[in-house]
Amino acid sequence: MRNRYILLAFAFILSCTYIKANSKDIKSHLDSLITMGNRAYEQSQRTKIKLYADSISEILRTNDLPESALLDYTVAMNKLYGNYHYENASLDSAKYYYSKAKNIIDKNPYTDFHGNDLLMLRELAQLYYRIADYEKAAKIMAEADDKMEYNGIYLIGDDNWLTTKMTYAICLARLGEFDKALSIANTELGQALNKSGLTHAKSERIYAKILLLANANKYGALKAYKLYFSTQKKYTMENFSRMTAKEREEYWHILYPFITDCYKLEDTDPSFLFDVTLFSKGILLQVASLSGTDVATEKSLQSLNYHWQDIQKKLKSKQAAIEFVQYEKDGSQCMGALVLKHEGKPQFIRLTPPAKIIDRTGKSLSSTTRTDKDKLYNDTCLQSLVWTEQLMNSLTGITRLYFSPDGYMHRLAIEYMPQVADIEVFRLTSTRRLMESESKFSFYSPALLCGGINYELDKTYAKEMPNDALAFKAYSGKYFSRLNDKTNETKNIYALRNNNSDTLLSASKASENVFRLISPHYHSIIISTHGDFCAIHPISTDMKPVLNDESMSQNIIAFAGVNSHLKDINFNPSTNCDGLLSAKELSSLDLSKCELFTISACQSALGEITSDGVFGLQRGLKNAGVKTMLLSLWNVNSDATAILMREFYSNLRDGKTLRQAFKLARKSLLKSDTINNIEADSSSYIFDPATMANKAVHNNKLKYDTPQFTNAFIMIDALD
Repeated sequence: MRNRYILLAFAFILSCTYIKANSKDIKSHLDSLITMGNRAYEQSQRTKIKLYADSISEILRTNDLPESALLDYTVAMNKLYGNYHYENASLDSAKYYYSKAKNIIDKNPYTDFHGNDLLMLRELAQLYYRIADYEKAAKIMAEADDKMEYNGIYLIGDDNWLTTKMTYAICLARLGEFDKALSIANTELGQALNKSGLTHAKSERIYAKILLLANANKYGALKAYKLYFSTQKKYTMENFSRMTAKEREEYWHILYPFITDCYKLEDTDPSFLFDVTLFSKGILLQVASLSGTDVATEKSLQSLNYHWQDIQKKLKSKQAAIEFVQYEKDGSQCMGALVLKHEGKPQFIRLTPPAKIIDRTGKSLSSTTRTDKDKLYNDTCLQSLVWTEQLMNSLTGITRLYFSPDGYMHRLAIEYMPQVADIEVFRLTSTRRLMESESKFSFYSPALLCGGINYELDKTYAKEMPNDALAFKAYSGKYFSRLNDKTNETKNIYALRNNNSDTLLSASKASENVFRLISPHYHSIIISTHGDFCAIHPISTDMKPVLNDESMSQNIIAFAGVNSHLKDINFNPSTNCDGLLSAKELSSLDLSKCELFTISACQSALGEITSDGVFGLQRGLKNAGVKTMLLSLWNVNSDATAILMREFYSNLRDGKTLRQAFKLARKSLLKSDTINNIEADSSSYIFDPATMANKAVHNNKLKYDTPQFTNAFIMIDALD
């Protein structure tokens, strides 16, 4: 991708030189750059937006243009710079460039800006909409509306006319002026010139949003949403077929809130909502797992066309699937469950609002400290708020449940709550996973194990390769302490497997660069190390959310030499492996052979919660093609983790399925006699005030039967 942009930039430099020598082509080239820049903004391709803006700037700097043309293109250039900063959540910088463009427009009221002035006003209004200053947004759109009708640059009913009018209408609706907003929307949709295009479909979505804001006609809104979804789904799949993984990611996270805006319809048509969820949730994971970083394959795009009936055919008697969805309604976040059983249509159940869950859990939900978790998972009131009476009634008679989480559920192991203790519960990234062929895990397939890592030293002498410099910056000043060797479960599992095709990396040889080079060849991977996640929170709105992909660089696992690299002021993190394997770097690997990826580390399941699930190691692994993941939700206890992993892999050796092996391993933590046998020989020393000296305390009384130990790890996307 980087090379592609370098070549593109080089082409623009050459084109600028050519144009300087051929001044008659300057305007047409500038018009082309503006068009491409606007298209890049629609798809949230930030690097391209700046590239086009810089190219326009260079042409304007090196060529003489008539004053009116110079003003026109300067407005367009500043608008693109504003777009670039808007996409990067630098709202003050965006406002600065938008204001520069608007000042030029205001000072030259009789200049023909060829529509650039109207585009700039729309995007300035969008900025104010984003910060919830709806009054100012509506005022700017009123100005744009007057200008559009006065200068006649757009035909009544064409796409630009329709977009401007509908943007004005949604701003009015946010101010409570529903009659005026609906009047505008009805009029403009009726006189639209192209009723089969994407712009008309987007306008239908805005119309549906206005109807819902006004509590006017939910069935009219449903009809509008269905039209929008059908058109946008087709358009999305066509665009994905031409985009790289990075472009798909940027485009989808801009589009997603519009697609799922229909969740506020709730029980109006649950079947439609289930189809929307199947398409939208985990879409990037599915496409990436089948396509990698290349353009989307035909097979990956076909997999996005499933309907709820397809999922139902995979459910056997007494089985159910739930898609949990978090959505905004009436200014508040809501949570719902789309329940699909082996017969009948989907059912929508409104659940406890996320705010009430968060208020109840306090810091315990977001905390990664173990001691906070016992209180959290022993809270019977919280359990009933998650698994509500209505939801449990809908699952009467169900013995196996597949669910895909959303919102706070990415941080909470709801599958371990007592309400579902008698049900086999499977956590999936999307219930679409049921459509994939079930692969049988083979214990004796080649495995890669990394543990006992020396964080001070890397002796592998790596050659230069691309590295995630953002991760290096995020963890500057961080220190990773060496883990206790007795809890290094990888050497025990390596001995347990006794397989000549396995590879064990340890000490100074367990480096990031070696892992990245050899990991694609293994069917099973287990890493015992430090993991970390430092969260950021992107801002978004229902109009056009910002895309922020830095969170993929802020979820890491540590490898050899990381401490020495982080404190080396001369280290180049752009071209040298730094010992921090980020989720972003994981996502670029080809791990399609890997049936099971286990990270025995702290916080490995965490990440920024987004429209496509968890932006973190989860998403990095799924993008890389991993089938099943075993990850942690908080800072784990080394002793309990060592026991869990040894039991898990022993169970796999004995022929158990992934899920059976993990379930039995968790049970081993609940049995005191098992723990006693394992830990009988270990001891520690504590200060005894009676003798004023230290005394030995045998650890054979240690128990790991509390949630902080038993609920720390979750298994994701196991189907067996």
